[in-house]
Amino acid sequence: MPCGCKKGTVNEKRPDTSCVYCAHKHVTAARALYSLETGYRDINKSDAIGQLILAAWHLQSEHFGLAMKCRDGWLAIERLKPAGDIIDDLQITLWGMVIAEDEKASSISQGGADSQ
Repeated sequence: MPCGCKKGTVNEKRPDTSCVYCAHKHVTAARALYSLETGYRDINKSDAIGQLILAAWHLQSEHFGLAMKCRDGWLAIERLKPAGDIIDDLQITLWGMVIAEDEKASSISQGGADSQ
């Protein structure tokens, strides 16, 4: 499932381009970093905050509520409160959106009813 926001040149790649594919990738990375049980756990949580911020940028123009949920996640991490449930919910929601986008694109490319 390719991302729709990446263009041909570096100048066209913006971190705030609306894209559920990229948002999902960032939330998935945040979940993995947040959950790591290594000696660098605090650093991983700091990196997870950055990934949630990037996800929010990709969501803010078309999915503001989800962008705010990303914010809730990174603020919970900053305040040393549990954020796993927030990140899990985001990941599940965004995966559903990725699947829907992919099915929509497949339907259009195959000349489905949605394309008329």
